[in-house]
Amino acid sequence: MIHRPPHDLPLNVPAGPTWRRVRAERRLLPPALRALRANVLDHGFLPLPRTAIPACLLLHDVRAADGQTRWPRWFARWHLRSSCARAAAIVVPSDFTAGRVRALAPDGAVPTVVGNGIELPEPAPPAAPGNGYLLHTGHLEPRKNLDVVLHALALLPPERRPDLVLVGRDAGSARHLQQLAARLGIARSLHVRGVLADAEVAALCATARAVVVPSTYEGFGLAALEGLACGRPTLVAAAGALPDVVGDAGTCLPPHDAAAWARAIDATATDAATAAPARRQRAAHFTWPPASRRLLEVWRSIANRGNC
Repeated sequence: MIHRPPHDLPLNVPAGPTWRRVRAERRLLPPALRALRANVLDHGFLPLPRTAIPACLLLHDVRAADGQTRWPRWFARWHLRSSCARAAAIVVPSDFTAGRVRALAPDGAVPTVVGNGIELPEPAPPAAPGNGYLLHTGHLEPRKNLDVVLHALALLPPERRPDLVLVGRDAGSARHLQQLAARLGIARSLHVRGVLADAEVAALCATARAVVVPSTYEGFGLAALEGLACGRPTLVAAAGALPDVVGDAGTCLPPHDAAAWARAIDATATDAATAAPARRQRAAHFTWPPASRRLLEVWRSIANRGNC
């Protein structure tokens, strides 16, 4: 009888805290990889576990090593360097993240850029009537820099002010944003919707006046890409990977210049429908099939290299 290994093998590895995940990986991964007869491990978290097969380290960003999390920066950088040294391949989603990896883990670290992807939706209908609304999707946390959008809205007269709709998990900033909106006198313009189903988010994006991504640090910026895919005006901070993602199809703004954001938001009221095809064309550069093929090439290149 021919033995066929299982195609998948669920493991009880907790997402956090980090020490619990690492301990579970050390105990559960080796026998699971042997049972699967795996020849490559694809892993997206730090630290990278030690295995008897080549490992592909997927790094969306290195914000912990850049001091953007509660991890001590020295500790995060040590784990980044040691993990990159053990990896047979390092894959990142943008030139920005690749540059940060080379700067922080310079000992032979050569990241491969494989961008995120998107499925292009059908062309969107016109934006909602009246002043409409701005849409932001993503966790509500300080690095998302949403204060600048609230300050910008406060600079606009009420008759020209759109609402701001926030979709995503509260990671500690929702109350602060609601309090700030109240102090600025625009509490009625802020709508915190929480986590919504994908279909609801897509519907909101399709009819938004504009999509705003003011984050000061992004390893890629999928929310901006989704805005372009819907043909909506997309305003992003000139920071992290965001300018590379939107190219000339989006509007890049100084992260902390509320007046510049106010002018850009005001200009979206007269957005020309003829601009939508160029935005969708930009988004079409980032689709999943070529990204999947590129990642498969990386896996094949490191397969059967032996212990790394």
